[in-house]
Amino acid sequence: MPNKYLLISILIITSVFLSGCIFDNNDNKQNQTIGPDFIPRTNLPPGFSFMGVHDTTMDIANITFNGFEGVYRYGRDDIYIVAIKNENPETLLTQYKADLRKQFKSDYNPFEEISINGHAATKIIDAIIVNGNQQMRYSIIWVNKGYLILVGSFADIITVESLASATGY
Repeated sequence: MPNKYLLISILIITSVFLSGCIFDNNDNKQNQTIGPDFIPRTNLPPGFSFMGVHDTTMDIANITFNGFEGVYRYGRDDIYIVAIKNENPETLLTQYKADLRKQFKSDYNPFEEISINGHAATKIIDAIIVNGNQQMRYSIIWVNKGYLILVGSFADIITVESLASATGY
């Protein structure tokens, strides 16, 4: 008789544990995709590794905008794709350029108009000091389908263009 009670207790305990494993209502599933679908996760250009996507913010004209940031590894360095969804991303792009231009001398134009995936984009050329040496940094920024998209900043323009083209946008 005691074996019968023990067997019933084991069955009840096992069913309670199994129901917790089977009916997991956790909203933070590992395979959940966040961010816009044009932040590439697979089929990346050679040399790139996708590290993840997370929420981010970007300050433009002293206003903070929420968006997503895709993080990639290229060699030993990281490179990013930032995407800000907005009702008027063209205005954000104009203001971003105005903010950036204020950081440079009045005679220096850091912008060059280019084409990425068949649409207009702007290449940004900046110089930073690393270990006492000046190093060029490149970014590409454009607007497409309600998003302001920024790729960079990286020391090699070919690498930036390659990742920007991988967005398909």
